[in-house]
Amino acid sequence: MTLRIASAEIVSLCFLLIILFSLWRNAEKSSISNRFFISFTVSSGVGLLADAFSYILDEYRINRVLLTTSNFLAFSMINVCISLFAFYLISFIRKKKDISYRTVIPVAFISALDILLIILGTVNGKFFSVKNGRLLYGPWKGFLSIMPLLGVVVILIIMVCESQYIGKRDSTVLGSFVVFPIIAAVVLAFFPDLEFGYLATALSCAIMFTFIRREEITEAHNREQIIKELSTQDSLTGLLNRRGYYEVLEQMSEQNSIGIVFCDLNALKYTNDNFGHVAGDVYIRKFADILRRIFDDFGQVCRIGGDEFVVLIHDIRKDRFEELKDKLNIAIRENERMASAGYAYGDNGLVMDLIKYAEGEMYIDKNRYYQETGKDRRRQTI
Repeated sequence: MTLRIASAEIVSLCFLLIILFSLWRNAEKSSISNRFFISFTVSSGVGLLADAFSYILDEYRINRVLLTTSNFLAFSMINVCISLFAFYLISFIRKKKDISYRTVIPVAFISALDILLIILGTVNGKFFSVKNGRLLYGPWKGFLSIMPLLGVVVILIIMVCESQYIGKRDSTVLGSFVVFPIIAAVVLAFFPDLEFGYLATALSCAIMFTFIRREEITEAHNREQIIKELSTQDSLTGLLNRRGYYEVLEQMSEQNSIGIVFCDLNALKYTNDNFGHVAGDVYIRKFADILRRIFDDFGQVCRIGGDEFVVLIHDIRKDRFEELKDKLNIAIRENERMASAGYAYGDNGLVMDLIKYAEGEMYIDKNRYYQETGKDRRRQTI
């Protein structure tokens, strides 16, 4: 049975090495919480290796010094794992709450005390000794085996107290480090020769690694979405910019009918020259809000230049498009003809021709605006 446990631990160690290799490649980019997890995984791997060797050396009575060293490391490293996990937990909570690393002092103290007692018990033979190549445990064995659970209990208390900052889903993942060692301790109480502590720790590592990878993938996706939105979003109005406009054109289906609205602000230069560019920005945002209010539920509103706007409405009936045209025309008149507009409706396969036609209609409307208002022309040609 001991050799089977050693074999399972060696297999678990191989999985930990794979996890470490994956994490190590991104070590420079990783957060401090991930670096704590790497340290936790390394200590778990060292403990697994030492524990597996202690089983093998004990079974075959190979070397007294190696057996003593490996058994000492096996029992000591579990305390290191517990302390490092406590630091990992605090670093995870610190993403949402300002909590001090001093919170883990009780865990570190219990772990340090246990290691000190292990050293003392190894020296005086009350924890274990090696005779005729075999391990013989003394009266301290039960106490020193259970003592690390006190650190786990403190970690459980921290998790319960800070559960609102961890969340239910993440508490389930992180709680595996608490649950599995407790199960291993119960097994040990009934079967003293079966110590599954490191196997439980390795399983926790695997679960938490999956959790970390999921979080990293989610964060990377969110960053990608933010970068994409920033690259296609006009910073002043929040509308799609010229790049976003071209992306929409590429994605539009050719089977549907389409409505095009092409707008150009009137008197923007006058506003900038007489009232300043801050007033000009307010002017631009005001018209953007008008377009958004009328067309947001039907298509994409884009600001493709300083004072030029295009609305792309696909898969719309002509009568509905006419209603939207009327709404925009009314809004423009109610706001002192702040923009000129041109419209086009037709087959989506002719989208570029429709945009050109709508732009031409906009220039006709702008000429009419200059003629009727008598204001200075900003452009001389159509």
